[in-house]
Amino acid sequence: MNSPVPSESSSPLRILALDIGEARTGLALSDVKRQQATPLQVLSTTQLCSNNKELKVLIEDYEVGALVVGLPLLADESEGQQARRTRSLATKMLAGLDALPIVFFDERQSSSRAKDSGHSMGLSERDMRGKLDSHAAAAFLQTYLDTIG
Repeated sequence: MNSPVPSESSSPLRILALDIGEARTGLALSDVKRQQATPLQVLSTTQLCSNNKELKVLIEDYEVGALVVGLPLLADESEGQQARRTRSLATKMLAGLDALPIVFFDERQSSSRAKDSGHSMGLSERDMRGKLDSHAAAAFLQTYLDTIG
């Protein structure tokens, strides 16, 4: 479940990022050139783990060629209990999507970067409620895109 993502030249498809939380999963999408990340939406983690049909539809509709799952690493870059929980949820959520490359990527500080970005755009905590998870996914997806670009 940790295949490398094909380069842009071999596959001009989008990358879908998942910020998997206990209750909600934020989704973000790259452009086809894999240069810009955009928040997409927030879905129920429980529902995605029990039936990922909605995720499969999004993958097909947006022509997704790879998945990047945010992994909450510890400060020393090791995997703690939350990272193991994320991997477990990802396994359930991504069942049947083995044909797509799946990469786990460090998502530390993505929620705080998303919150800071929202504040800089003049959004209040209330404005960001329910949207923060997709913005956090966009934050770590953008970092990922910058590292592969």
